[in-house]
Amino acid sequence: MGPPPEPATEAAEHVHDPGQVRPDTEVAIIGAGLSGLGMAIALQRAGFEDFLILERADDLGGTWRDNTYPGVGVDVPAQAYQFSYALNPHWSRVFAPGAEVKQYLDHLAEEYGLRQRVRLHSEVVERVWDQHAQLWRLKIAGPGEVRARFVVSAIGPFVDPKPVDIAGADRFMGAVLHSSRWDDDCDLTGKRVAVIGTGASAVQLVPEIAATASRLDVYQRTPIWVAPKPDMAVPRVVMWLFRRAPRLQEAVRRLATRAVELLLIDVVVQHRRIPWLARTGAALLRSLWYRLQVRDPEVRRRLIPGYGLGCKRPSVSNSYLPTFNQPHVSLITESIEAITEHGVRTVDGRERQVDAIVLATGFRLASDPENFRRTPVRGRDGFDLATAYTQYRLASYEGVSMPGLPNHFMMFGPYGWVGGTWHQLVETTSAHIVRVLAEARRRGAAVVEVKSEPTARWTGQMRRRLSRSLWASGNCATASSYYFDHHGDTPYLRPTSSAQARRASRGFPLDDYTYLPASPITQIPVRRDAETTERMP
Repeated sequence: MGPPPEPATEAAEHVHDPGQVRPDTEVAIIGAGLSGLGMAIALQRAGFEDFLILERADDLGGTWRDNTYPGVGVDVPAQAYQFSYALNPHWSRVFAPGAEVKQYLDHLAEEYGLRQRVRLHSEVVERVWDQHAQLWRLKIAGPGEVRARFVVSAIGPFVDPKPVDIAGADRFMGAVLHSSRWDDDCDLTGKRVAVIGTGASAVQLVPEIAATASRLDVYQRTPIWVAPKPDMAVPRVVMWLFRRAPRLQEAVRRLATRAVELLLIDVVVQHRRIPWLARTGAALLRSLWYRLQVRDPEVRRRLIPGYGLGCKRPSVSNSYLPTFNQPHVSLITESIEAITEHGVRTVDGRERQVDAIVLATGFRLASDPENFRRTPVRGRDGFDLATAYTQYRLASYEGVSMPGLPNHFMMFGPYGWVGGTWHQLVETTSAHIVRVLAEARRRGAAVVEVKSEPTARWTGQMRRRLSRSLWASGNCATASSYYFDHHGDTPYLRPTSSAQARRASRGFPLDDYTYLPASPITQIPVRRDAETTERMP
């Protein structure tokens, strides 16, 4: 994460009256997706009313606003994909379609009166800590600045689509669509279509496109494990029961959430204790499910991953694999050499002409330094987040905060993923943040910042636990997984149970943070060596 600073030890040479520059808001939340809305609700429930949500787009909803491609939906049961305090008895299917998730978020915004707190068309392109005024200056795209005492980054795990790194991509004369920038006016019926990428989005959209396209070419670099999807319509009587008996729905939510955590987290974290779980799952998929789904042995062989189950996030679908049984659908595993004016050319010299290209090539993760070169985050004494992420192994305290970034919190920081669903993460992280803010208010502090030693200690614990995980088993080399960062670490996941993370959010030592009064300012010199970071195992 960069060189951690030392705790406050000396008073600054210059004493400044913070009253000269006042914040526009006490808390600025960056992003009006699921994380931002969940954070705002947590603030309200704790009695914090002076907050603002800054959103770069023209509507709230984040992922579920941006992704409208055919077949979009949740890949975990909908009963697990909701806040514990806002149960929705009206999910129409076991795995809810994307439009229903967007409706759920819209309903939350209305119920909690959040729309008037959201400032749309307000992309934060730079965050700068004003050390003298003890606040953050947030530069908004175009003219404008928002000054906030505290900042919560709720930009989510997947920030922007990855740039297309294929020669000639700008030469193609046909339609180009991205899974997260779908053009609903572009009709692919009867068209020759190429889908580049076979991640979770492609698993959902490929069967939908195949149903109407005259020809579909699917370009696969790395295959993905695809498991059965136990999906069905939710009977009306069940919806009625959930409306009348919310405790019953809460029990179902807990059960579904634990099942997701077992499949997505325990397989990885508990691998050394239960290695048979991942091996058995992969064997069943390989020898039974894939065999039943794909008729052609050669196509089936190319669809089966060579890495272990859990190295890369698996997906669920009952229609993706059978799509390759259709005569007009081709699985292409030769590397792409270039995109031409009229199609795609592979390294074997063959060019396949198409009318449209669909890019399902993934996203930049929240920890990608490029995000913060485009939108810099500059903390105390010149701390630069992009530089820190580039030069040093990622670290955090409880996945929420970092030394060098006073009054700054992340909904999803290094080693931050909690449990099996995003809602678990949001509830746990927001509880941590609210607890720190409440303590700052109780102490009359204008500045709070996590200390270096607790950060190093906690990150070291997470790394040691992950050293015994499936990801360290050596069977993930071919996965091309976003779980692994550019340092070779796996800082995506918090290797604890969601129950442990929830308890930690309510009981971590509050003195792991430094609390400074409004005046005089105590400046904390940033350590420019990597001593405390590099000593972490």
